[in-house]
Amino acid sequence: MEQIPSLTRRYGQRTERLRSTLTPVGLALAGRAGARLAGVLGMPISRSTVLRLVEALPEPQVPTPRVVGVDEYAARKGSHYGTVLMDVETRRPIGLLPDREASSLAARLAQRPSVEVVCRDRAPFFAEGATAGAPQAIQVADRWHLWHNLSEATERCVADRRGCLRVDPGELHLLQGRPVAVGPELREVYRLTA
Repeated sequence: MEQIPSLTRRYGQRTERLRSTLTPVGLALAGRAGARLAGVLGMPISRSTVLRLVEALPEPQVPTPRVVGVDEYAARKGSHYGTVLMDVETRRPIGLLPDREASSLAARLAQRPSVEVVCRDRAPFFAEGATAGAPQAIQVADRWHLWHNLSEATERCVADRRGCLRVDPGELHLLQGRPVAVGPELREVYRLTA
């Protein structure tokens, strides 16, 4: 039988118009819920057919990322770790690597020459992989590690200056509700943490 372009498809069981109506339903709701909605709309279809329609769609064209986030994930904590790559600007995953090796990260970043910034933690294998795979990219620390580093530095600073904070426990009840005079040592601690 002759095929009519934009109306029928070879070995197709539904028209292109019906397919174009059911595909967004499948993308929005997937299998069972999509089949239920299609039935309510008067287009009965099985849940597996809805999923087949979605699987038949071509892969969307994703722009190459400019800013890539690199971190590790645990498939099984303490046993198996891998690397996840994220597009930081769109907050979408780009890929999963099965290990935490510098060579696999370098190979993946080399496939993306448009990467300008690599956002990573302090792991040495991430630094090596980012340097080898994207030498043109600037390497920066991610937000969590910046806060973690700041809190560690603050804790060390306060612990080093602990001697400046001597208060006799017997006088503690006298200080409640009154302003406390700050000495030069405490001013230094406040200046470093501010």
